[in-house]
Amino acid sequence: MRKKASLTEELDAITRDYDYGIVPCSATVFVLDEINHLGRLDLTLLEGVMIIVEVNREGYKVTSCSALHNSILAMETSRNISFSLNVVYDSMETLLMSVSPLYCERLERFLLERIFNDPTLSASSSSPASTSDSIPPQQPHPQHNTTA
Repeated sequence: MRKKASLTEELDAITRDYDYGIVPCSATVFVLDEINHLGRLDLTLLEGVMIIVEVNREGYKVTSCSALHNSILAMETSRNISFSLNVVYDSMETLLMSVSPLYCERLERFLLERIFNDPTLSASSSSPASTSDSIPPQQPHPQHNTTA
């Protein structure tokens, strides 16, 4: 759980902060028990698998999963997730990275875009385009006139 966030705030954040790496707008909270500090939500992974995530004082865990279609990717992902049901993760990011290879790819792309779009970071980084600007262009070789 994020430090100093109520369960309601944490679940709200999950429903909006991970859309770049799951099926957008698919996260829906269906249990919110502040007294017992227990929340549950379902969301759909990009692989075509719906998972139920439980959030409590211990952390985050997938309690069930279901392939939404018969593609090889959805079936394999669902099978792999079934081996780690009820494993507790310390963050939602860790959970998603563990169960969804496509989430990992999208997270990497998302982070790279943020780095390269941040002017304070891109000025200090050296990209291939910026290093080639410092190399002077090659001068053409003089041509020899072979006609007499």
